[in-house]
Amino acid sequence: MTFQAQKDLKWNELLRLLDLDPDWYKKPETERYRQITTLGREIFQQGMKNNPDKIDEQKYLVLVGYGYTLNEIAKEFDVTKNTLLDWRKNKGYTKKRVMEEVQ
Repeated sequence: MTFQAQKDLKWNELLRLLDLDPDWYKKPETERYRQITTLGREIFQQGMKNNPDKIDEQKYLVLVGYGYTLNEIAKEFDVTKNTLLDWRKNKGYTKKRVMEEVQ
């Protein structure tokens, strides 16, 4: 399942729970209150993984120099691999492939 599909599922579940009881926040002792707050935290943390501001350029260069993979670097900065790839593209750290002509 893709990252976006997981995010959409959590949002749909949260909206369903909120729709069941509009006064859920007045009942902190209920299971629904716990479910809603837990889902809210998960969605918030998921959104934080898309924040390229968490990537330190100097540390990135050191990690690349040590031979870390992109997955390991993304995990180190607590971002998704796609966020890291976009950051690299914006900073000019990607290599352009040149197609060679077949003769």
